[in-house]
Amino acid sequence: MDYDVVIGGGSFAGLAAAVPLRGKRVLIVEPHTIGAVQTSACGTLLSVLEATGTMDSLLQVHDRILLHLGQHTFEYPMLYSFCTFDYRIFCNRILEQSGVEVLRASVLGHRGYEVITTCGVVNAGILIDATGWRAALAADSRQQTKPHGGKSFGLETTIPVSGNGLHFYYEPRHLHPFTIGWLFPIGKYSRAGIGSYLGRTQLAETLSSFTRNEFGLLPNGKHGGYFPHRRRPAFTSDVFRIGDAAGQCIPLTGEGIRPALYFGTMAGCLAQRVLNNEISLPDALREYGKFVEKHAQLYRYLLVVQKVLPRLSMVWIERVARRVQRPDVLDPLLRWYWKMVDPGTLARLWPGRLDNMEMSPLAKLQ
Repeated sequence: MDYDVVIGGGSFAGLAAAVPLRGKRVLIVEPHTIGAVQTSACGTLLSVLEATGTMDSLLQVHDRILLHLGQHTFEYPMLYSFCTFDYRIFCNRILEQSGVEVLRASVLGHRGYEVITTCGVVNAGILIDATGWRAALAADSRQQTKPHGGKSFGLETTIPVSGNGLHFYYEPRHLHPFTIGWLFPIGKYSRAGIGSYLGRTQLAETLSSFTRNEFGLLPNGKHGGYFPHRRRPAFTSDVFRIGDAAGQCIPLTGEGIRPALYFGTMAGCLAQRVLNNEISLPDALREYGKFVEKHAQLYRYLLVVQKVLPRLSMVWIERVARRVQRPDVLDPLLRWYWKMVDPGTLARLWPGRLDNMEMSPLAKLQ
């Protein structure tokens, strides 16, 4: 084999999977320079930056969420700090921790353990797909990746607006049904975006109207893309699927960074155990599948909320928003959301070595 592991995709999930494999022969296949193409709002829990040793990418800390529903604004103090960060610095700090080789190419698919890329064929004993919603590596090279409908679409810009807190906007008459807006401050500037739960891609005009009406500004450049809200298989054949390739973005909130790092790191840990001859590849894939499935019910709950909440009238949405402001409702919800993809578990996994390697990662973390 040319490599021990080939990872398709060099963003959050793919980089996280590489960290536990430091010292092995690992290749990341990524068409762009690492950290060069941002498609995310780059907001996550502050504890995620602490767990991954990427605090120098921090731009701003936020301790509250503000939900703007037409003329009414609801404020929610957070038990756990969120933050916004610099994508390029974040990705390159993780790359430095992994020490892997990077091939500037696109993944076209695989035949067995041969990975087909736009720069030729490479071989590896273990394959990890972090190529995004298309799941290009998990697909057989003889067929196209099957499209799926469980995707949202977001478009974002940067505007010269400062502030505090993570802001969300919902007003169907202006933003279209099942469409939300956001403003994530990053110091003297903010990332402002529009997201469609229905996967609508024609959002440029809506984004311009949003920034003009709310802030008196027009977009300055745009970036974005699809992000799945429906889970997909944790592995296909002999390929680990992580991040958007497995539909691990959290429904309703659209948070994809934390789960990408979380599940990506677990896949990397299990791949390391296979290379250390502690577990077979089929057993590692099954362990990974069980670990992912432990979180399935929480994903289902939030997907139901994503489908139901936008169908309510604004009167009922405001009633729900007001009810959630109560500490006896808000605090348990925040704790549950924290535990859904636990940063503490990510911190324990991040070095890539569990305290007791003879015990499976799944059993160790129960």
